[in-house]
Amino acid sequence: MGRFQTKLPGFLLAFAVLSPVTAQTFQNHDNTVLRQIIVFGRHGVRAPTATPAQYAQFSPRPYPQFGVSTGYLTVHGQQAEVLLGTYFRSYLLAEGLLTGNADADLAASYFRANSIQRSNVTATMFGQGLFPGATIPVHSYALGLPDPVFDPIQAQVAVVDAALAAQEVQEIYSNGTALASAYSAEFSLVRSVLFNYPTGTQPLPATPPGVTDPTVEPIPLTATAGPLYTGAVVNLGGLEDTGNAADPFVMEYTAGLPLADVGWGGLSTDALSQQLRLAILTLKIEMQAPYVDQVQSSNAAAHVLRSMQQAVTGSAVPGAFSAPAGKALVVISSDAYVAGLAGLLHAHWRLPGYQPDFCAPGGALVFELRQAPDTGQYLVRVYYTTQSLDQLRNLTPLSLQTPPETAQLFIPGGSTPGASFDIDFDTFQKLVTQAIGLQYVQDPSKETPPGVLTNVPLE
Repeated sequence: MGRFQTKLPGFLLAFAVLSPVTAQTFQNHDNTVLRQIIVFGRHGVRAPTATPAQYAQFSPRPYPQFGVSTGYLTVHGQQAEVLLGTYFRSYLLAEGLLTGNADADLAASYFRANSIQRSNVTATMFGQGLFPGATIPVHSYALGLPDPVFDPIQAQVAVVDAALAAQEVQEIYSNGTALASAYSAEFSLVRSVLFNYPTGTQPLPATPPGVTDPTVEPIPLTATAGPLYTGAVVNLGGLEDTGNAADPFVMEYTAGLPLADVGWGGLSTDALSQQLRLAILTLKIEMQAPYVDQVQSSNAAAHVLRSMQQAVTGSAVPGAFSAPAGKALVVISSDAYVAGLAGLLHAHWRLPGYQPDFCAPGGALVFELRQAPDTGQYLVRVYYTTQSLDQLRNLTPLSLQTPPETAQLFIPGGSTPGASFDIDFDTFQKLVTQAIGLQYVQDPSKETPPGVLTNVPLE
């Protein structure tokens, strides 16, 4: 999620296969027909979301620059998104969902982004890979305007009880002292990078003058006192500040910056991965505790389900993302919203080079609606896919032979054995309906979907 700024933005259990498998592999294992795909993803590689002055509070050394405005998608990130879109073009052509007729395929597609620059440009660049040479119509509210699908709290679609949220978090995680102890290795790692001394140094060196050590700040786990919005209901204190300080590190690596600029040269790839555990923990608390997750993610889940219902029935369903003709839906937001939807589904994944459940730049939850040609039965296939750290860093061309990393998700209570773990659509529909809180879902009759947003700056 974007740090240092307003975060615009059940019990369906899903578990990932521990060994990664690639999405296009499944076409060789069954004869189902792909009818619709929904790519619910995170924006790509971006610049840090704070100013140099804000980062100066955390380290005496200046953070490297990315060549674009604060929080914007980098040029490198734009190129990586085109590569990912190009891969999906190859995959969807092979699956027969796309025809190769640009006009017809674009008319059967829909692009949506939450109202920040990096999400809009990610959707555009992904679309340019999917439809080379086309103008990509990305639907979005004006930049900075809260989108009720992603931030139902700030958009006043859902009301959250911050005290109840904090109580639940304390019941799950005990207290901030316990968290600091459980993640002491990660806090120590970030501290050593910020202040340039070996991990495990004892006693701790004095904090340099003029800076603050976020890794030793208290973690209150209390209700947020200020304005409430999605992802900011519980006060994380030092955990949030440490996450802010370390947030640029993975972007430095995946943006292709010199290794000497990745944590000032103080992070190996293993250490880079290890410190991501703090970012994952932050999102688990902010987005995935059951109560706040249902408040924050039900509206997004309802839109995904309605879009699939619409494809099954062939008739308009109020509150779906697209018109009934929509076959390829690309919905781009931030890591918090991907984590929230995954948490509502209790979905987990593990991919090489990443910590479990990390929402990587450009990574996505993918929902495929498939049909068995012999029986007409509709099936749902869910997986998480992302470029690896090195595919992002090196701008590795992707193809069916060189795909992104993908983990297929198994959904108990309905999935059948086999390589794809498909679940009957009717069962999937019932389980998702049970997982969401209808009181947090916007009445479709009161929804004003966004139009196509133009003139979004690239840099």
